[in-house]
Amino acid sequence: MKIIGTEQEIEWVKNTLMNSCMKCPYMELCNQAASEDQKKYGKIRHTCSEYLDHNIEFKITKNNI
Repeated sequence: MKIIGTEQEIEWVKNTLMNSCMKCPYMELCNQAASEDQKKYGKIRHTCSEYLDHNIEFKITKNNI
């Protein structure tokens, strides 16, 4: 997935996606990563935001106004 927008738009998208797991295309993979973290480290080391940062390509553009 690639998301293109201004820095403010991208922050809005990340905040909207973060922990809104219903219908999230990464929910299953994110849960698997969390389970692996729990097994390896005894805690979840990667936040939802960090997981999205590594799995979505964000392109920041200049404001088009």
